[in-house]
Parts: sequence; C-alpha cells; structure tokens
Amino acid sequence: MEAKWLEDFLSLSEMKSFSRAARSRHLTQSAFSRRIVALETWMGTKLVDRSVNPVTLTPAGRMFRSLAADILRSMHAARSLVGGYEQFAENDHVVHFAVAHTLVFTLFPDWLKRLTNEFGNIMARVQAVNVPEGVQHLVAGDCDLLIGYHHPQLPIALDPNHFPFMTLGVERILPVSAAGSDGRPLFELPGKSGRPLPLLAYSSGAFLGNVVEMLLMNAAEPYALYRCFETHMSEALKGMVVAGHGIGWLPESCIAKELSEGTLVHAGPDAWATELEIRLYRPVKQRGAAAEQLWAYISNQSIEPAVEAIPEVLVER
Repeated sequence: MEAKWLEDFLSLSEMKSFSRAARSRHLTQSAFSRRIVALETWMGTKLVDRSVNPVTLTPAGRMFRSLAADILRSMHAARSLVGGYEQFAENDHVVHFAVAHTLVFTLFPDWLKRLTNEFGNIMARVQAVNVPEGVQHLVAGDCDLLIGYHHPQLPIALDPNHFPFMTLGVERILPVSAAGSDGRPLFELPGKSGRPLPLLAYSSGAFLGNVVEMLLMNAAEPYALYRCFETHMSEALKGMVVAGHGIGWLPESCIAKELSEGTLVHAGPDAWATELEIRLYRPVKQRGAAAEQLWAYISNQSIEPAVEAIPEVLVER
C-alpha cells in the first residue's frame, strides 16, 4: 500500500467525483482511477460505488475511511519520528516519553503545552504505545517517562521502589453507541440472547481490552454481545462506533466532543463503566539532565491535564 493511494481515496470520499478529486491531486482522471483501483485490489474489496452519480463509498469504503485517515496520521508521525531519531537519540536535552495511544491524542498535547509555558521549552520525543508495551520500554530504559492508564483490578507490574509515579487524573471508560434519529442509542446494553449486540473490541493484550473484559466478567446481569471488529487503537474504534457498526467502550476524553454533540450516546447505565487512573511513571535510575529537571519540576507543581472529567490532582507516590 502507498500513502498516495490513501490520500487519493480520502480526496475522492470528500469530493464524490473522480474528475474533481483528480484535479485536486494534480492527476489525470485515468491515472487517478488506476490508483483507486490499485487500492481496492490491495484491500481485496470494492471501496467505491461507481454505478451512481455522485459516486459514493460502499459499506466497506465507509468503514475504511476513518481507518485510512488514522493510517496516514500514523505514517506521517512515524516518518517524522524516525527521520529525527539520530538527532534525538544521543541528546541529553531530549525527554523521551512513552504515552498510551489514547492519551497521545487527548491529554498529552495540552498538558505538554501548559508544562512548556511554565517550565520552559521541552525537546520531546514521543512514542505512542499500548500500556504493556510502554512498561517494557520503561523497564528497558528506552524512555524517560511513561504516561498510561491504571486500574486497581489490572495493576501495572512496576515496583514503586524502582518506578515511582504521580497521578495526573482520573477518567471513565464507558460503553457508547451511535445515536438513532430519536437520539437513543442504536445499540444498548445488555442486549438480547436472540439478537446479540455487535461488539467493537480492542485487540488481544491491549490494556483497554483487558478493562472491557473485566467489566464483562463482573457484569451484574446477563449480556448478549458478539465480537465483529478488533483494533488496538481507540481512535479507530471510535470511528467504527460513530459510523454505527456497533457498541464500543471508549475513554471519555476520547469522545467528549461526540457526546456533547449527540453523535454518540451512552449505551448503558453507569454499572457498565469504570474509572481509570492516569499515571506518570519514571525509573529511579537517573536519566538525562532534561528528564531529571522536568521530573523535579512536575513533582513540585500542579500541572493539570486538560482532559474531560479529570480532577485537579497531582500526587507523588
């Protein structure tokens, strides 16, 4: 797959015209069409319905649209990260962060901006990780600071004597669904045995997936769900929920805008939700000068994360 194919597809999905999309991409219409066909061949399915005017996306195309945008963002981020790796790798002035995928998009940007405004410029190298992967990076010495979720029933296996932490805040993970024309969820827990709800799930081993499994295991009433989709990224899962493919559990900070607009609605009562603590970890072993100075500063300040439903808390443990 080539990045330009994804860019072509997103352009076509927005303009709904091969000719206009081709002009916007500075291609002839025939060359543009060949690239769309190449993408469909690679995907193994039709993404565009050419039998109508204006052209529309097939069901598979609609599902793939949000994923294509996520893939492009990840590709650009990876290119930028790898391109600057050699410059950053041996620089004592760089702070290496490992940040849980969801928090990269929600908490981290504004939190780092506030921190920079108060502490001063920070040269940050950030890697988006699943929580267990981030723990491995921290233990191996591949990052200075880890920001991730914690739940008391799914504790992170880090000895606080060797990896102290601070609590940055708390947010909920809750089941949500796209809303119908009446404003009610298209899919609502607990579901019926004869008509189970489509579950949009996290991949095996993902921390948020373990949280969802814990909630289901502790459910106070029988439920009926069938797994129809898996991803390790909450942003991709959100795209599927918004498109109406099923029910999914998402951190509240990830869907604050959609909830306020009514695009997404709660798909069950509070018993189906739980709180997640957001923690900032570091190794006791001394790191670079910038990381040490930053940790010392945060330890003595209240840097409030700008995430929905997170209280003004910053406690050292």
